[in-house]
Amino acid sequence: MSATMRYTLSATLFLLMLLSGCSLDIPYENQFSDPDAITTPETGRELLAYAYNSLPNPEFDLALLADDFEPTYWAPRNSSLNNEYTWQPQALIDLSASLWTEYYEVIASLNALLERTPDIKVSSEADRTALNNLTAEAYTLKAFCYFRLLQLFASGPDTPDADGIILKDKVAMENLPRRPIKDCIAEIRSLLTRARELGNSGANKAWITSDATLLLSAQVELYAGNCAEAAHLARELLDKYGFEVFAPQAYDALWNSTTSAEQIFIFNSPDRTGSFYQEIVYDTNSGDYFSVAPAIAAAYGPTDCRTPWSICEVTTSALGTLPFIGKYNRLRREKREITFVNKMRLSNALFTAAEALVREGQGAEARSIMNEYLSRRGAELLADDLTGDPLMLAILHQKQLEFLGEGERFFDLKRYRATLLNTPSTRIPPAGDYRWLLPIPKDEYLYNEAANQNPEWPKSSFND
Repeated sequence: MSATMRYTLSATLFLLMLLSGCSLDIPYENQFSDPDAITTPETGRELLAYAYNSLPNPEFDLALLADDFEPTYWAPRNSSLNNEYTWQPQALIDLSASLWTEYYEVIASLNALLERTPDIKVSSEADRTALNNLTAEAYTLKAFCYFRLLQLFASGPDTPDADGIILKDKVAMENLPRRPIKDCIAEIRSLLTRARELGNSGANKAWITSDATLLLSAQVELYAGNCAEAAHLARELLDKYGFEVFAPQAYDALWNSTTSAEQIFIFNSPDRTGSFYQEIVYDTNSGDYFSVAPAIAAAYGPTDCRTPWSICEVTTSALGTLPFIGKYNRLRREKREITFVNKMRLSNALFTAAEALVREGQGAEARSIMNEYLSRRGAELLADDLTGDPLMLAILHQKQLEFLGEGERFFDLKRYRATLLNTPSTRIPPAGDYRWLLPIPKDEYLYNEAANQNPEWPKSSFND
């Protein structure tokens, strides 16, 4: 790449970073009009790399809001984490502001790229394949961001006409309203369909691959209530890889900073993975602000390969012996480098298929695939007589054990808080509480009068 092209692309990225802080209506169209900015698959890949690097990592925050953790003696010393754990409105306002801005920053980068891809010239079959993969990745990554925003800021597909999120296709200033949830689901499906039609021959799991597109498609269909299709898509991945991928050696590799056969998509930004989950640590000698909830820690069996990576029993003079979260935090305790964050893995497909099958009335099939998985993990199998709600509860329980501290439980609580997971809590809000819909950030609706706020959250003015 020439020095001029590098300078132009760097300026493009700088403008994205500079202007994304106020609202999702980030840059004016002419800020990307330079024809030298993105003219080859290589320069397109650099902009896509910036989008990947900008992905938010809310896993710890979402796990804190769920029921994975409980506070230790040190928790009150970190007011921001403690306020988030107790669902204080201001803490949720702060969290939503960062997530909204960061996801839409990624979307702005992807829109800039997708506007340019039709004009990229290719001179070889290798270039054509690179451009094809690049475009498919951009579609899937945009769908991924939309889906996360929808899960966080909207009520769910049971209210299809309720406000969803803002759909952006142009790199231009536009005051757009939030679209109905049903329209948002349709747009996410459209993006994923385009990605799948293009195909994607890439195999590097630090980039979006065709497997990641397939898994995200399954998760979206489960969210939308299209359970038969969700199960079908998820089973495609399970059939492709087989259940031996769930064996202990592959699970260990997920956390050992090595390649795992179970990985589908990883986040490996060197300047950000090293600090992942750092905020939970009060002091390496004194313990963490939060430990794993005792009932959850006790549910791991001695032969379960997930146990030593999920639970770190640590004894300190101040706290005694407590079950602290392992995974990335264990690596840090052992002074080992954290080189990636697992964003998507085959176990996501396993639980998507199992949940969809139960909802489709195919409990026997759901038990079968769950027990194939649990036998490889070394965990206790599900009883043959489990059906209906008890079976679904058992699946959700195993899912919590699998993804402890990774934020997945938050979305299950939001989905099933009114029914299966309605255990009374003085901390986690009941179903219907306004806090389950994160607030639209102030910096968005002040600059975009068409953006509605979620119910019961304030919509302040410039004078506040």
